[in-house]
Amino acid sequence: MAAGFFSRANKSSRQILLLVPAIVLMTGVFSGCKDTLERKEGTTLSTDPIPSQYVSIADSINYGVIIKNRDGSDNWQKKWLQSFERKAFVDFLFEAVYEGRLQPYDYFSGEPISVKEVRELESKQEFTRSRIGKIQFKERWYFDTEHLQMVKQVSAVMLAYEVYRDDGSFRGYKPAFLVKLPTNLKK
Repeated sequence: MAAGFFSRANKSSRQILLLVPAIVLMTGVFSGCKDTLERKEGTTLSTDPIPSQYVSIADSINYGVIIKNRDGSDNWQKKWLQSFERKAFVDFLFEAVYEGRLQPYDYFSGEPISVKEVRELESKQEFTRSRIGKIQFKERWYFDTEHLQMVKQVSAVMLAYEVYRDDGSFRGYKPAFLVKLPTNLKK
């Protein structure tokens, strides 16, 4: 009987020992929520070029943006894309890759790809630069709680091009390549 009691007591003690760190952690998380966006000295990285009044609110935000209006009757997209220089931006990224100023990467594996592979992509029948209709950004976001300003620092851009089914209908976007941008901004 005593053995059964100690067995149950040890099990209860282990549960309490596991519960205590969880409670401490949750207390710290919830009590820290109100202070999360309060002004801090510096940001999370000591080498970060963002001025110290900005608080890092996201180390990695990834999102895609449609940059080509495939439907000429879509006035909403026409309005919001009218000032975006899509062709110039796409051409600039390709030229920076060809000049060796930017390293292209495979979107799925994250492995570097060669300039030769980018040229091979451009020679494929399904690809033209004019079909690049979507870009995906990887960014860090910062917020200045005193002046209520936000800064977004883009660290990578992925270009994606339109692909079509055999019947000519739009299928979706396929990644061309990803480039990582330098993040050391000058003050």
